[in-house]
Amino acid sequence: MAEIKHGAPVVPNPLRVFITFESTGWFDTSKEQKEKEILPMLNDILQEWGKNGSELLGTFDRDILTAGHSGPNNWHACFLYNVPDLQTVSNMTHAFRAAGLDRYFRLEASIGRPFFLLES
Repeated sequence: MAEIKHGAPVVPNPLRVFITFESTGWFDTSKEQKEKEILPMLNDILQEWGKNGSELLGTFDRDILTAGHSGPNNWHACFLYNVPDLQTVSNMTHAFRAAGLDRYFRLEASIGRPFFLLES
């Protein structure tokens, strides 16, 4: 095994970003509002994220063994991206605010890096 260095973590380029996605006001809306308003806006924003220089690495939805509010984990789904810069991360989360989707969903972005034992 290579020698482990304990200096400050190196900020990766691109940034590795973990975005948690929690349904908040979603449960207080009608089926019609979900289908005609909220889901089309959500889909538009997620499609735009694919055009901002970010690379979607994977997603995870916890709905197989859960229903309803998110519970103690405080998220329903998560997205893992490589993102070119911090401003792009801010633009991604702001897109929900600007569209009014923050009334229905809560996003939180965490910045990290690839795990050194699994990715070089």
